[in-house]
Amino acid sequence: MTNSMLCLLLVLSTGCAPMKQSDSDPPGASSRADQLAVKLATCNVGAMATGLAADPQVKAVSTEYPDSAPYVTVVEDAHRPERVRFAAALVLKSRAEKAEPKATAQVFAAALQQDLAGYAYPWGRLWADGDPLGPLGATLVELGRPAVPALIALLDDATPRDSYLGSEEATDMAMRRYRVKDFAAFYLARIIGVDLPWQRELPKRDEAIASLRAKL
Repeated sequence: MTNSMLCLLLVLSTGCAPMKQSDSDPPGASSRADQLAVKLATCNVGAMATGLAADPQVKAVSTEYPDSAPYVTVVEDAHRPERVRFAAALVLKSRAEKAEPKATAQVFAAALQQDLAGYAYPWGRLWADGDPLGPLGATLVELGRPAVPALIALLDDATPRDSYLGSEEATDMAMRRYRVKDFAAFYLARIIGVDLPWQRELPKRDEAIASLRAKL
């Protein structure tokens, strides 16, 4: 029996089709991305999101996997866990790099919705004094129009996002009752260049968000 027949019988007996590598991928790209994904799955993604380049995990992973290609592959693979994709995107961000804009936007929007950073402050202070966007929110705004669909999908999410550091700041921000939809709307307003005034009362804020949605 020839080697080709033996291979065919092995495929049929296991029920698995042979994996075909994309012509555009360099040799070993998929396996390197898989190895990276396993590594990232063990990381504390919240610490990565709040520390970015200063976080020891980011430094260690970036040193072990210096090539950007596997990170891009992980970010753009919608079948991988969101926290793993987010971790890969964070390493890229720490190196001033990004994957495909729409995929990056989806990953960051999912991270906001799923509270993968663990705190709201990296997403910005919005209408409060200080950094309005934060390092994570700034990423979505910098992506521009490719981020719009991912953010629109969050405009109905009223889940609270009000965890800030410091007793005085935490109290002040908690009183603002920020929600996922508020962050999404604030970023969208920045992207399309319209004014979204601060509204303390939630019903009025929701009206402003509905008005913004109509302009998208």
